[in-house]
Amino acid sequence: MTASLVRTAAALLLGSTAMLSQAATVNLGSWAYGDSWNNKVDVGTPNHFGAAGGFKGSVTFAAGGELGFSGTWSDFITYCVEIDESFNLPSGDMGNYSVVAGNAYSKWNNANGTANTAAGTAHRLGRLLSYVGSSSNLVDTAARSTSLQLAIWNGIYDTDALLSDGPFREKSNSSFNTYAETLLAGASSWNSKFDVYVLSRDGKQDFVLARTDRPITIELQQNPVPEPASLALSLLGLAAAGALSRRRRA
Repeated sequence: MTASLVRTAAALLLGSTAMLSQAATVNLGSWAYGDSWNNKVDVGTPNHFGAAGGFKGSVTFAAGGELGFSGTWSDFITYCVEIDESFNLPSGDMGNYSVVAGNAYSKWNNANGTANTAAGTAHRLGRLLSYVGSSSNLVDTAARSTSLQLAIWNGIYDTDALLSDGPFREKSNSSFNTYAETLLAGASSWNSKFDVYVLSRDGKQDFVLARTDRPITIELQQNPVPEPASLALSLLGLAAAGALSRRRRA
């Protein structure tokens, strides 16, 4: 291809586990909301020209991890958090990933020369993803998934809620921009939030991961939830991840 209230318990949990991580294996097989190969975006600073959107597949967490993720999530949806890294689609098993709390993800500190902090970026993305997960109608097509990817990048690489202004810009002024700004505007007043994590691996694309303020288990994942299921409960990767800069079809 973001005003929420954070419960005290969740804040304490994140604070106490900020430096912990947990191993994971990621396998992404296809676009989450339909073929997005032709949904090209033209981004400057950082530079990227190519397709963008959410991906779906599975993620398996190592047993006994300190961060409380467990088992295999087979309906995982995620978006990219880096513009300067890539991966192949379909990916096959991508091992050696670590789950890192968003407020400890160092690449979000001063991203793109802004004064953004990891904690501030995790808060913005949590608000955005919570808003998107509140309704199945907000992101339900390949085009809207592209817009969500742009909104996520804007939250990481910029300080405003516009795609045509600030350090991060999408230069084609497409309809993707308009809807990305709609999502950012809606999220700005949203009063509920997911806790944000990152699936991180050096030399490969990193992916956003989010959950409610309690650990998500296989049992919780299988409970009926509003569509799209992965976004509404645990954002099983949150439909987040489409930087296809230098990304190749496998």
